Amino acid sequence: MRSMARWVAGIVVVLAVAWGGTWWYVQHRLRDMLISYAAGHTAADGSSTLTYDNITTGYNPFAASATLHDLHLNLQMPGSAAPVIVSEAQLSLSLSAFSPNDLKIGLPNRLDITFPEGTINVTFGDIDAHAGVNPLALFNRNAYPLTSQTVKMRNVVILADSSLQLLTIGRLTMQEAWRNAAGPDQTALTLTDSLENFAIPSWVAAKWDVPFGGRISNAALSITLSGPARWSSFMQQFNTTSQSLDDKRKLLMTMLHDWAQKGGKGNASVHLTIGPSTLNAAADVAFDANAQPSGTAAINASHLDSFTAALTSAYPQLQQSIGTIEGKYSSYLTTSPTDGQMLAVHVAYGQNGVLVNGVKVEDLPPLDWAALENGPAAMVQAPGDGSGAASP
Repeated sequence: MRSMARWVAGIVVVLAVAWGGTWWYVQHRLRDMLISYAAGHTAADGSSTLTYDNITTGYNPFAASATLHDLHLNLQMPGSAAPVIVSEAQLSLSLSAFSPNDLKIGLPNRLDITFPEGTINVTFGDIDAHAGVNPLALFNRNAYPLTSQTVKMRNVVILADSSLQLLTIGRLTMQEAWRNAAGPDQTALTLTDSLENFAIPSWVAAKWDVPFGGRISNAALSITLSGPARWSSFMQQFNTTSQSLDDKRKLLMTMLHDWAQKGGKGNASVHLTIGPSTLNAAADVAFDANAQPSGTAAINASHLDSFTAALTSAYPQLQQSIGTIEGKYSSYLTTSPTDGQMLAVHVAYGQNGVLVNGVKVEDLPPLDWAALENGPAAMVQAPGDGSGAASP
């Protein structure tokens, strides 16, 4: 019995040491992730810097955690001497031993955005954020640590100088997931955003007679991309490298070009409800061997008559403009007893040009990837004072 007790005690000690070492290692990996996050928001050209007061780690033996305190993101806007400053109390990461693939992201319930003219405050009645963990990242610092992200917010209120209400949002959800090594027909990235009960203050809607109470009932966006693009590698380079905004744009365009050259495919959809009217739009794209696009798009809307009637009732000066628009697109409008005035537009595009509801309207020019990757050419200033006149 005594030898058995020693054997059990030895196992317990070994397990305790192993657990303690693993906990310490994971906790420091979380700490490193936060440091990388701060570094990724500090651009080499000075257009953005993220500072924080200090970083702490937790003491719970069953949950590794790390927290950045008193964060300030400084964004230098072109043409402005003073930066825009986004401040938050803290940002934390925690990983429980009982759900090691679910990273809890602790976000503050308040953001303060300071402009030269004043401060915008964003408060959250409830905010919940999680991320899927790439197990390889725990032991490989070169692997991107996340495989998905989900952020859910409720009762969002946007204020001016902590007192004047500007906007409210009942619910806002943002979800994305990605795969680093997708095949030609495999889903590489999905993104889904949805919004409910977006509204301006009731007193503003009443004072300026805003139709439908200044409320958007719901809106949704969905994007799915397929094909052999290394999205995780791109996101790691995009998010954790100190680069200028222009460098990040070039990185994005280069990655998309590579994805297109390998036969990338994608589809997207949008839904919007305002008052009695609904809008549904969907599109798809596929790229050929020359990285040139082809695909389809469709836009459908209902109860446009009720929507435009509300607009012209509130703002009579719009009546002529709305009539002109309806006349221009009358061939795409129909009327239904149940859905009122409806809009139906179907587009096909590719080598045969652009066809709208089966009728060709124009040729499709080749997509110039070099121009997209390099961006607009810098304007060359003439010698002298900048007026364009040459110096003597």
